[in-house]
Amino acid sequence: MYVIFDTILSLLFVHSGMLLELDIFESTETIILAITGIFSLLLLGLSISAYLKTRLNKILFAAAAFALFGIQLLIESLEENIEFLDMQFISIITSAMTLGILVLFFLAIVKKSR
Repeated sequence: MYVIFDTILSLLFVHSGMLLELDIFESTETIILAITGIFSLLLLGLSISAYLKTRLNKILFAAAAFALFGIQLLIESLEENIEFLDMQFISIITSAMTLGILVLFFLAIVKKSR
C-alpha cells in the first residue's frame, strides 16, 4: 500500500512541476507579446506625431508598418486563444503581413524626400 502511495505521490510531484514550468513559459510569452504590442502602438503614435511635425511621406511608411505589426500580433494572439481561428490561411495572412512590414520599412528607407 505504501509503495503504491509513494509511487503515485512522486508521479504527482513530477507532473505538477512540469505543469508549473509550462505555466511560467506561457505567462512569460504572454507578457512579452503584450509588451511588444504596447511598444508597437507607442512607435505608431510616435511616427504619426513625427509625420504631423515634419510632413515627410517616408514616415507614413514606417507608421503603416508599425500598425501592420500590431495587427499581426493581434491576429496571432487570437489564433492561439480562439480555436476556430486555427486555420491554415491565418498563417498565410500573417506571413504576408510580415512581408508587407518589410516592404514598408524598405520603402521608408529608400524613398527620396521631396
